[in-house]
Amino acid sequence: MKMKLTFLLLASVFFVSCGMPTIFAPIDSEYYLAQVNTPSLPDTVEGKLEMKLQPGPNYDLLLDPKAEGPSLMFFYTFDSGSDSRYQLISNDLHNFSYKFKQEFAKNSFDTKPVSNPAELLSIDKNDEKVFLYGVNNSSGSNFTAKDQYVLFAQDQGNKAALNPFSLKKIDLPSKDYVLYLDWTDTSPSPPNFISNVQASGNRLYDFAGQPFTLEQSEVNAKINSDTNHEYNFVENNPTKVQLHLFAAFFISGPFSNYFWSELVYLGAIPITLE
Repeated sequence: MKMKLTFLLLASVFFVSCGMPTIFAPIDSEYYLAQVNTPSLPDTVEGKLEMKLQPGPNYDLLLDPKAEGPSLMFFYTFDSGSDSRYQLISNDLHNFSYKFKQEFAKNSFDTKPVSNPAELLSIDKNDEKVFLYGVNNSSGSNFTAKDQYVLFAQDQGNKAALNPFSLKKIDLPSKDYVLYLDWTDTSPSPPNFISNVQASGNRLYDFAGQPFTLEQSEVNAKINSDTNHEYNFVENNPTKVQLHLFAAFFISGPFSNYFWSELVYLGAIPITLE
């Protein structure tokens, strides 16, 4: 069975002169497509993401060397995966997308970058807070004000597509795991996505640039941590957790605001702890 989520964004690019801000905002003919597929392999999420910007009078804003994007970010959170009290349901996952919009893209004049991948936002569930984090690269250096992506378009063209893609859990000898990102762009013309994690084989890490742990003892330590809330919505001594994954497009450039697409839920990967 295939689940398909399609977002049609109303958008326009316009200038406000006379000392007023230059705003980049969504236009009528722009679309953002998210198609999430039933995985064909275990421990994997699969789908298609595409963003197309219609050329217009101010389309050259995206061709400026200062422009960043369209680029693509991945995000994650955990739940227990076994205890029903600590399981996120569809309404909770929707609330992440709603909260993301409120926090980072409330409107064209009130947007902001993600400058820190830790605890970007939280939702409330059963008197607990569930936090959203950003996926990072192995050096832990993805996140600066205008350099926040896992993938970015090869040039500032009008289309960015990850079609199709998969994120698969890859176990390491150290009893850790990483996410291996694989994609094939079948669009007939550039830009294709390229990655700032290619040196590590398209391996994606946690918010601190570290592998995710498979160790139950390490998860327990983080459950009870006062400073790390990755596993805040996980029961004590879990045998299994779920890694929930999200994605959103980002654009910044020679204009006064930032652009975020909708935050899309991609699916969950079950993690059996050791």
